[in-house]
Amino acid sequence: MIPQAWLIEAIGYCAAAANVFVFVSNTMIPLRLAAITANALFAAYFYLKGYLPLFALNACMAPINVFRLRQMRRLIQDVRQATQAANDGEFDYEWLRPFMKPVQLSEGFTLYRKGDLSEDAFFLVHGEIFLIEPQVTLKAGAFFGEMGLFTEENRRTASAVAISDVDLLCVRYDELLELAAQNPQFGFYLMKLMMRRMQQNVEHARAVAPPTAPASAS
Repeated sequence: MIPQAWLIEAIGYCAAAANVFVFVSNTMIPLRLAAITANALFAAYFYLKGYLPLFALNACMAPINVFRLRQMRRLIQDVRQATQAANDGEFDYEWLRPFMKPVQLSEGFTLYRKGDLSEDAFFLVHGEIFLIEPQVTLKAGAFFGEMGLFTEENRRTASAVAISDVDLLCVRYDELLELAAQNPQFGFYLMKLMMRRMQQNVEHARAVAPPTAPASAS
């Protein structure tokens, strides 16, 4: 039984409204939900109107948006787990691996120098990296190089040298910013990581600073 003409048109208007929401949504999950709704309604509308090519297009787009929605929800869950790991003093990079590329360095290679333009952050998979200015040796499992994202003119705050053969994973800042824009949870995680790194730098500076002599009484 074919629905009455007014019902078909109502489906079309609802599909158009959902499609408008897709373009005005500021976050990814509501956007994907609206896109799925719009695809389903448009598929029904075009099928009932007999526009089979447009029906096929929306019928194909709906499962793609469902897949993307599941990806985004999985990413949020992974970031939440990574945030908890960061609170426990660990960095779980597995959720970030799809956005990173492998880099191999030989012993003695200077990865970057203090003041260099900073465009990438790194995860140390194997080997050791020495940060010259704070005199800190990073071992496997360290995430570093992210401070330049927040410095003036995006400049490196320390020089990094490989003191052994090193395997790294590299992620560009624009990828980090895109993740933060799409997922506020990741932005919060990145902020917590920055604060923890700054706290570690302050603690290290206090540890290596020479004790000050007490002022003599006049």
